Amino acid sequence: MFCVAALTLLALSGAEASDGVGNGRKFDVPAIFSFGDSTADAGTNTFLANPAFLANFTPYGQTYFHRPTGRFTDGRLWIDFLAQEFGLPVMRAYLDPSFKDYTKGVDFASSGSGNFETTKTMLAAIFGGRTVVNTDEQIRHFRQVKASLIRTLGKTAAARLLARSIYVFSTGSNDISWGYLLNATMQQIYTPDQFTTRIINSLYDSVQELYAEGAKKIVINGLGPIGCLPGNVKSNNGSCVEPANNMTKLFNSKLPELQQRLTLKCPGSFIIFTDKYDFVENIIKNGSEYGFTKGSTACCGTGAFNGDLGACGAVDANGTALYNLCPKEKLGEYVFWDYAHPTEKLYHLVSGIYMNGGTKYMKPFNISQLAHC
Repeated sequence: MFCVAALTLLALSGAEASDGVGNGRKFDVPAIFSFGDSTADAGTNTFLANPAFLANFTPYGQTYFHRPTGRFTDGRLWIDFLAQEFGLPVMRAYLDPSFKDYTKGVDFASSGSGNFETTKTMLAAIFGGRTVVNTDEQIRHFRQVKASLIRTLGKTAAARLLARSIYVFSTGSNDISWGYLLNATMQQIYTPDQFTTRIINSLYDSVQELYAEGAKKIVINGLGPIGCLPGNVKSNNGSCVEPANNMTKLFNSKLPELQQRLTLKCPGSFIIFTDKYDFVENIIKNGSEYGFTKGSTACCGTGAFNGDLGACGAVDANGTALYNLCPKEKLGEYVFWDYAHPTEKLYHLVSGIYMNGGTKYMKPFNISQLAHC
């Protein structure tokens, strides 16, 4: 409440808020630490011996990096835009052996990962033993980063850096998709309401673990309409898969209580969550205001809606492309890059509402306000 009151006074006084990219705003955010799935994976899976999903080949990365980076999009992720807003470099994967400077943050997220071991084992069963880095493992990696920061900076300076940094959880959709909707055993054991509560409780535990390690400023990313992804629309005769959308909405509806529970449990912390579902759904169904015309059709892939799983970037033995790719000048019309992942353009829009949006999208306040706490 003190933070909210201070921010209100700041706004009323006309004082400038801040970023490191020329908007006249100054933030005290030395680092970002991100956890989750493909919506936040800056290349983790590239460094796994047998990953379930990969994006380290063309045409991934063509827009901004002009090369594949392991991100499941044509360019930057929303966390990259967030980092740049704070004057930080784009995110780097913890598992990248060439990257060891964690003083400006690091990314632990792994495409395909979830909050439960059963999500990981389901993926392994479907994809012949291929693996991901689940949330528990990501938090263990963070502890190793903390130990490195203490060795580099000293205990006091490391603690100060960790307390001022922002932490992001962007996870849950794979638990719903792979861990529940494609898992008959889980459906027999849990109702959708019970299963989404399990995800919420897992996040509750994960945030507490980070808090115990010194985290104070935490963002929990709500889910979008995963039933409207090209891969799902393809399998449902061109319509969004409503059971998937209903579960994401059910999960999102439980975030306010999660935020309240964590705020009480973690004194001195500032925990916020995003609510992008309606924003993204409206863009998918009627995005002309932003220049989108393709809805649930992906730029890159094969099959109906370019929604075939893993088809973007596929080549034959001679290196000939087996996939469709929209012209670069038309990319701005696409919400989705491939079968399940947004374009950089959508990520940029979403990062904007996260950074500066009102309480319709960010609760109880936005990330630029969180930075001032």
